[in-house]
This record gives sequence, C-alpha cells and structure tokens, in this order.
Amino acid sequence: MDTKLAKNYTIIFLVILNLILFIIGFLLEEKYKITKEQQNTIISYLEKENIKIYTDIPKNYEPMPQISMKKTKNDDLSLQKIFFDNSSNLIRTEKFENTIFKEGNKTLTINNLFIYFRDLEEKNNFKYSRETSLKIAEQYKKILEKIYGKMYLDRVVEEQNYFNISYIQKVDNYKIFNNIVTIKVYKDGKIELYSNNYQKPDVVSTKLNIYSVDEALYTFSKGIKNLIPDKEIYIRNIDLGYYLKMDSDNINFLFLPYYRFYIKGNETPFYVNAYTNIFEYETNIINTEEIF
Repeated sequence: MDTKLAKNYTIIFLVILNLILFIIGFLLEEKYKITKEQQNTIISYLEKENIKIYTDIPKNYEPMPQISMKKTKNDDLSLQKIFFDNSSNLIRTEKFENTIFKEGNKTLTINNLFIYFRDLEEKNNFKYSRETSLKIAEQYKKILEKIYGKMYLDRVVEEQNYFNISYIQKVDNYKIFNNIVTIKVYKDGKIELYSNNYQKPDVVSTKLNIYSVDEALYTFSKGIKNLIPDKEIYIRNIDLGYYLKMDSDNINFLFLPYYRFYIKGNETPFYVNAYTNIFEYETNIINTEEIF
C-alpha cells in the first residue's frame, strides 16, 4: 500500500472529523442560547411591568449538574491573626452559637454558618473613594484567600454612605453564590465584613436541562411584583451559578443551578431555581442586633 497516499487519506479524514465536531459543537451551543428575538421580547414585557434592566443578560443555558459541598470549619486562631493586631488582649465570649472576640472597636463573630467582622474605629482624614475602598477590600480578600482559596471580584456598589464590595468563588467557571466575602467600607473609615464558605465540590448528578434566562426573568417579574407591587424595579445584576438553599430539606448541602438577581435599593439578592423556574429569596439574613 502506498504509505504516502494512506497518510493523505488520514489527514483528510481528521480534517473532516474536526469539521464535523466543530459543527456539532456550534449547533449544540446555539441550541442553548437565547435568540435576539427572545431577548427583545422579554425586555419589552418587563418594561410594561415597570421593570427595567441595567445589566447584561446571560444568554447561554447549557445543562448543569447538581453539586455537593461541605461546610468549611472556621479556624478561630487563624482568623484572630487576620483581624486583630494583638490576640493577647482579646476578650472572648459565647452567645448562642456564636463565638465573639473583641478588642477595642474591633469585633469578630464566628459560628458554623459565617464569620462577621466589624471595625467601628473612625479614621481621621480618611480619603473615602472607590479606589481606597477597593484597596482595603483587596487586602482582606488576599489574606482570606490563604485560608479559603481563590476569590474573584463579584460586585462593587456605592450606597448612600459606603461602598459594598463582594468577592466570590467559582466551580467550573460558575459562581458559587454562597461562597462570598462582602466588605463594606464607610465614609468615616469604619469597616464591616461578612464571609461564608463551602469546600471540596463533588458532582452528584448528570447534567440536567435548565430554564433559559428569559423564562427566569418572567418568573422573577411575577415574584418581585408580589413583594414590591407599586414601585419601579431596576435590575442591577443577573447571573447564573450555584446556590445552596438553607432549609430543613437540604441537609446534604446540595447546590443547584440558580439565576441570581440584584435590584436597586436592596442588598439582598433574589433567586430563580434554574431547574424548576421557581422564584425564591433569602430569609436567613444576619441580624447584627441579635448577635450583639
């Protein structure tokens, strides 16, 4: 057999195979992407409902598996070194399920669900700005990464008297909405930090179909109008990722695909389950008055 001819046939076969695979991949990608018409239709509908979108809309909705993650056990000693200059002067108290460390104007609260830190010292001649606030937040983020792993900038929002800066973790390029560090930097230099973390993701199902973003937006519009019926709604952010709904039925820390929505005037996100297309929102918000 002519080896040169056989080699040419092999090359031609591989080229054709790659072309076929490229076409299949392209068709599958297009299958799970909303069209321009779908996008325009849902935007038009929302405007009639007095809901406006001021952010990009995630267009892809490829099937996603369920994942399971374990709650990270917080190390009291490591966290003390991060948030306090001199641990020998710390006052430690226990309140309910919270372990509270205090030194001067600084307080650190640790429990099984989250860590919460606040520094109430007013800084003289504090130069309040987006740049300064991001610099402070980055310092905390880099230190916490040594304990909890890589984090990515999620949102920077300026409120009336502080910048709200959040970092988030990812699995397979999808955000884990529960794995978050939120830092508030106030005009007078005071700081608040909230952190929650889960580790070691494990895929526990095959990839399952999810609803497209236009369907999720329709569901969100119905849910948010039931909660806030008489006001104009401004959607600041929409993204797709994994979320752990904390309830008695979810004892195995099963994370499911969710669309996450932020609206103007509300720091708490709203969710639409991407499997079931059901509107949900967080009810287990930290009440700092109960802690202190």
